[in-house]
Amino acid sequence: MDTTKQLIKFDADELRTPEQRRSFLSKLAVAAGAVALGPIIMRGEKFGGVLQAQGATCNFPALTGWAENEALTDFQILNFALVLEYLEATFYLRAEGRGELPMGATVAAIDPDGMGLPGRVPGIERVRPPLPATFNVMQFVRTVRNHEIEHVLFLQNALGALALPRSLFEFDFGDAFSSAEAFLAVAQILEDVGVTAYLGQVGNIDDAGILAAAGSIAGVEGEHAAAFRLINRETITP
Repeated sequence: MDTTKQLIKFDADELRTPEQRRSFLSKLAVAAGAVALGPIIMRGEKFGGVLQAQGATCNFPALTGWAENEALTDFQILNFALVLEYLEATFYLRAEGRGELPMGATVAAIDPDGMGLPGRVPGIERVRPPLPATFNVMQFVRTVRNHEIEHVLFLQNALGALALPRSLFEFDFGDAFSSAEAFLAVAQILEDVGVTAYLGQVGNIDDAGILAAAGSIAGVEGEHAAAFRLINRETITP
């Protein structure tokens, strides 16, 4: 794989349909070195089909209908997941950098191209979830940040020397941090993309231990997606 640093732009406005998400994740797979995975994603009939913005819908797709048995290794799939987790962890760290990071992680390791200066989303402290929910939104964002960092560390450990280094990638989120409204809208799309990516590939993992962990991560991503819909005052359909 070419070791030139790759810029990955996450533009939520261009990721609202299943076709747009397939295209983005196909490019992400190529960036992760899982070149054979790109065409599979593009051919996926079910990929993200029910996770598109359908009013208030927040359903999750079945694991069948588009996955194909190709010559993909667990390491290729895990590196694809790792680049996705780099993207997510970076996004949330730039939104909320306060407090200790989990498991000894550092800002420089998670976001080397962010110059070590995590941002603060204007107005996020004033956002309240609709009743009867009473959790603190800023604290929730910090919790999601920590989850994504833990996912990065798990995948790096599982891949060992085969893990793609974070320094190979640079991420651009546009104006996602310009306001609380912008940030929360992008976070919802990002979590949808994460859920569909995991559900799309979890069935292709051969190692039983890795499969169980990937399934657990997919569940956590689903919880994130549902919670952001709640914060954004959208009805959540189980």
